[in-house]
Amino acid sequence: MRRFIALALALCLVLGLSGCQSIVKRIAERGESGDEADGKVLYEHSMELAGLLDDMLKTPEYFDLMGGSQQVSEVIMPLMRSDLSEPESAYVITFPEEALPMLMSAAEVDLSGFSDELREFVERRMYSSVPTILNSRQGASVLAAASILTVSDSWAGEELDDSCYVLLMYPYCCPVMVAFSGKDEVITGTATMLLGEPIEEDSLDAVEALFGYLGIDGLTVEEIDID
Repeated sequence: MRRFIALALALCLVLGLSGCQSIVKRIAERGESGDEADGKVLYEHSMELAGLLDDMLKTPEYFDLMGGSQQVSEVIMPLMRSDLSEPESAYVITFPEEALPMLMSAAEVDLSGFSDELREFVERRMYSSVPTILNSRQGASVLAAASILTVSDSWAGEELDDSCYVLLMYPYCCPVMVAFSGKDEVITGTATMLLGEPIEEDSLDAVEALFGYLGIDGLTVEEIDID
């Protein structure tokens, strides 16, 4: 596990999530300070990102543009039948405060010599790398395919005090995981497909089992009402 976590962090730092496409959306000002984003707002943002992933999967020319090996193509081609427009359920996952230091320790990352600004940059990347860590269990080809199937977006005028994840669950295709963080009334979300076999069981237990690989105790899982 230590090797996978270190690899995922290194990829996120060196490549900078290079496979993602970034679109900045501006939201009308709401008084002197932004509104706190709740589960419903995060779900709406997650669906925007899932919609862009869906467009990718329906556009073979996009993957021709991105290039990739035959092994990566073999991972992506079956995913083109996916429909990400109607998730069966959605969950907000929040890690405890000690989760990030635990991941840093597991990856043998020492930030003691880093400036405050550089430490914050690495910590944000580490938090966003959790989907990459989960995908890394499937091997190098899956990891490369997941880097292509990654999108990012930002929304100004909203606040998010605590970083979190939204997990969109589908009955017949792989989940979509969105890492959210907030700073200076701007929310940033990065969405990645969790590749591999679809999760058949749609429940809180199934979501907790998915994150159990990370060995983090005390995470909070809350279902979002999407009806």
